[in-house]
Amino acid sequence: MKNMKRTFIQFLVLLLFSFQLIAQNSESHSSKPETPMKKEVVSAGKSPEITITPFPIMSFIPPALTKTQLGWFKEAGFNVMTIHPDVEAYEKLKKHWEGNWMVFKDFNAKGYDYKAMSDFKAEDPKRIGFMLGDEPITPMLDTYEVQSDYLRNRHPEDFCLVNMFPSYVNQTFLQSTYRFYMEAYFQKLRPAYASLDNYPCNRFNYDGKTYYHDLEMMRETAQKHNSKIIGFVQVYSSAASRDVSESDLAWQVNSLLAYGSKGLWYFYFRHPVPGINDLLGTEYMKQNKKDSVWNFQKGRVMEPAGENVYEFGSGVLTSDDQKGERFDDVARVNSETLAWGDILIHLNSLRVRHILGFNDAYPPVGTDDFTSIEWSGVVEKYVTKIAAKDHSKSMGFLLSYFEDQSKQQYLMIVNKRHGENMTREEGRLPTTVTFTTDVRNAFLVSNKSSKEELVQLDATNSFQREIDGGGAILIRLELNENQH
Repeated sequence: MKNMKRTFIQFLVLLLFSFQLIAQNSESHSSKPETPMKKEVVSAGKSPEITITPFPIMSFIPPALTKTQLGWFKEAGFNVMTIHPDVEAYEKLKKHWEGNWMVFKDFNAKGYDYKAMSDFKAEDPKRIGFMLGDEPITPMLDTYEVQSDYLRNRHPEDFCLVNMFPSYVNQTFLQSTYRFYMEAYFQKLRPAYASLDNYPCNRFNYDGKTYYHDLEMMRETAQKHNSKIIGFVQVYSSAASRDVSESDLAWQVNSLLAYGSKGLWYFYFRHPVPGINDLLGTEYMKQNKKDSVWNFQKGRVMEPAGENVYEFGSGVLTSDDQKGERFDDVARVNSETLAWGDILIHLNSLRVRHILGFNDAYPPVGTDDFTSIEWSGVVEKYVTKIAAKDHSKSMGFLLSYFEDQSKQQYLMIVNKRHGENMTREEGRLPTTVTFTTDVRNAFLVSNKSSKEELVQLDATNSFQREIDGGGAILIRLELNENQH
């Protein structure tokens, strides 16, 4: 498995890097549909603060510019589209799309450089930014610094997005340590929004062990540089990655929200073979017609259907450009995210704790454990206990602390139980949450209606709630007077 995974990662890196070279060579030769979409820009010196509303949800491989696919895109809760700076593409988009959109430079062979992107339909208030590139190695950040500065100076209200590598990339290939890479990214690009990709859902029901390390590192570094985070969601499967289940999806999305993400970026909505071929205008990749990477006749886990790493499973759409088995799952979790979105984009992430599961000896590398007075002598703020009724089924919880601009306190609790083939209902855990005496009242924020519901606390200042596999609850706290 290790060799297969390494081969796939090397292929993916080389594939994406080759697309970057195509773009660079070209340069050298040349859902809340009713909610108004807008950019909130606050002047802050040379780099204004930019907040995209509503909560942005987009895809690395976008849909085709057809009424049907753009309709599905909206139906699944996506609200940011990406196109190349092409007049014909823009006219198709505007005919069927009312949401925000970004200008897309990477993965093209038409000679569009960053200067051509700059003024393309700049008068359209729905244009929110520029997607410049994916996974640059450390020396390439200098090139993106030039591009970002140029675009920022001309259009300070639009953000420039460059997607980082995850920490499990080979440092020889990266040409620096990962810490140096991330710091250089923020210092050089000064991004209003930043992102990195980490694909946690691997074969044999195995999760990559760098996932939470990267989320915490990103959270801390982005805050230090006054940047917002766009969380990266894995939908696809491959010879190295399992078919992402409903609970896998919810776990990723809610983990990203718990770590302070102010937007979501899926890989991918449309299958990469027809999607990338259309973006490049040529048959760069052969269509393999694989929608699951597992051979269901011989056993889902034991033998991948794809014979090599060039065969991808479906995204939200299948290889035949139809709604896939993940469509409804993605639509559900996106709908829940958008219900919280207006609150989440304005919350400040304070800290994230991990409550250990049944088989956990230690918290994930680079993260904080939930403090316990039993061994540390420290009392956790506002919460004394979060526990599943059946601890043997628990994979642990996330406890995330937020506050709004008026210093009101919010908590997010994520049930980390997820896995291959597991639905959200199958991962559901009856859970008890116990508050300290500092908490006078607690209000659950609905992920359907956005409305608040007063929680009925018992004599121990506790309440019980069933939390779906990978699911989450969002709570606003009212504190006793001496705690304000």
